[in-house]
Amino acid sequence: MGSGTPVVVQGAAVASPYDHRAAAADAQPQQQQTGGAVTTTAGTKGEDQEKKCRDFPFAILLYGNVGAIIAIASAWGKDAFDQQLDETSVSGHDYNGYIYSVLILGAISLILTGVTLPIMMCIPEMLIKLSLILMLILSGAMMVFSFISGNVLGGIFGVIFFLIFVCYARAAWSRIPFASVNLLTACTAIKQNCGAILISYVFVVLAFGWTFVWSVGVMGVWEKVVQTDTVQTAAGQQVATNSANYGYLFLLFLSYFFTHQVIQNTVHVTVAGVVGSWWFSPAESSGCCRSGVTGSLCRSLTTSFGSICFGSLLVAILQALKALANSARSNDNQILICIAECILNCLER
Repeated sequence: MGSGTPVVVQGAAVASPYDHRAAAADAQPQQQQTGGAVTTTAGTKGEDQEKKCRDFPFAILLYGNVGAIIAIASAWGKDAFDQQLDETSVSGHDYNGYIYSVLILGAISLILTGVTLPIMMCIPEMLIKLSLILMLILSGAMMVFSFISGNVLGGIFGVIFFLIFVCYARAAWSRIPFASVNLLTACTAIKQNCGAILISYVFVVLAFGWTFVWSVGVMGVWEKVVQTDTVQTAAGQQVATNSANYGYLFLLFLSYFFTHQVIQNTVHVTVAGVVGSWWFSPAESSGCCRSGVTGSLCRSLTTSFGSICFGSLLVAILQALKALANSARSNDNQILICIAECILNCLER
């Protein structure tokens, strides 16, 4: 290895394999003598970026979205529960099951969040191998189930995807040690900056609270705009049908995914900043609330927040369209809906 500036590998400084002295010399001012005069020329150095809040209109749009859902939940959400208790519900839905589902899923997410990090720290390589093996098992099981149930076309597609997954696993198997080292390095960075874990937990609680408030708001909107009609089938059975407005559904889905993506991406940007600070300055960025953690969180919530909201909105539009297509599966034109979902999946990736 050369004797250049040390680089950081998993928080430990080692000798750099590259010669950084030439680049460092270019960044220093150079003196040249022309005749009897000595001139100084500045070295090539990047310019400091101006610190300002970028894309702030999208941050304002997020605040307006959250405020609108809170207002709807306060105004209409309580009425939906009151009408249900009085048996005067327009839509005829029992909302208690939805609330219980939100509470149970929120508790499960908190538990899984706490369990995932220790598992990744203990068995990173085995975890990656298990994910590949599980992918093969599930695709093989779906292939076998399709043939057993008599769905020959689904079985043929299952065979194709199973072979694709086998080829992918074979190609990626030799890269698992490199991926496991990367995963272990990231976990080590987070472990030495435990404040990032606390921040993640806070945002998980925020996501849970947003899901609860949004669910109450959706119940209120559903009670106001959805009409439930009872029709009689040819067999003489009474069937309840809902006249859902897909415009309202799209706006509700967009509202939910927009805020949820902002929460998720804020954590992502914060953790990326923490890992970057730890990588280059491990001594200064190791601790619960050191400058690496607080500075990264501050940038995520101020100068970078508008850009986070902008990117989250683009992803939320695709997710809302995808959710809308899933909700329309019970209607006619199933082929067109499947094509639309395929296009949306390609755009989302």
